[in-house]
Amino acid sequence: MKNVINPTKRIQWFQWVLQYGKTKKIQFDDTINQCLLTLKGKIEPLLNHVFIKRKQAAFFEKMKIIPNDEIICIQVDFSENFRLYAVSLFTTYVWYAGGGESFVYISNNLIHDKYCVNASIDNLLERLTQRFQHLQQIHIFSDGSSQQFKQKFLFRNVCRLSQQHKVDLSWHYFATSHGKGVVDAVGGTLKRLVHRAIMSGERCTSAADFVKIAQSKTNTINVMELTQYCINKSKGQLEQLFKATKSVPETKKIHSIKALQNNSIEYGYYSNTSTKKKFRFSV
Repeated sequence: MKNVINPTKRIQWFQWVLQYGKTKKIQFDDTINQCLLTLKGKIEPLLNHVFIKRKQAAFFEKMKIIPNDEIICIQVDFSENFRLYAVSLFTTYVWYAGGGESFVYISNNLIHDKYCVNASIDNLLERLTQRFQHLQQIHIFSDGSSQQFKQKFLFRNVCRLSQQHKVDLSWHYFATSHGKGVVDAVGGTLKRLVHRAIMSGERCTSAADFVKIAQSKTNTINVMELTQYCINKSKGQLEQLFKATKSVPETKKIHSIKALQNNSIEYGYYSNTSTKKKFRFSV
């Protein structure tokens, strides 16, 4: 501030501001001093964001090349709904010893809630544990969407899934707005193939139709229907458990969790931090 020649001079600047859940570019009219104070207040959050982004990206790249018979790396995401005939796509890509493979779950359910996530992940883990007999560790990566992934319900469910499938299960979160990856390409490819088929006269009015068309157009992507029955079954298994689930402290800062025994998790601000904290769910 000491190098500012005229700190009281009024200037105009634009700033992105969150209003009513939407980000808008707003014009401000104030002194140079106030503008610099505003900028100064944003430096620390920016540096922290860059630090987390780099740490998580580096750890993700490391885990993609580690996989062997005992360790698997997975990236998951909800692709933007296919809107010509609205269906939901839950896209995943699995890195394992000697290669990789994509799995996509198609559903008529457009909610993208915790029960849809569980039904998809549960099915995927079942397939992987049956296929890889020596599997011990699974590392899942996703963005930090609070509606879908980064919330107390998924934290609690990671413990349950780890026990159910008898694997060490960890979930890692990319920094905000840095979760793009191969899963986005997988979702885009499928939607493009199906859209072309529809434009050529094929009928697609449901998730089942989407799956049928997609399977006929590609054999490099595993495409499966996630039925409402499976989602309802997931809800029946978890609804009471989730009602009793308490929030984990510092959820917004968490970028890595690992399931432990006795309904406990170990969490950190980034994946390879040496400073970890533990939290035990009451049920």
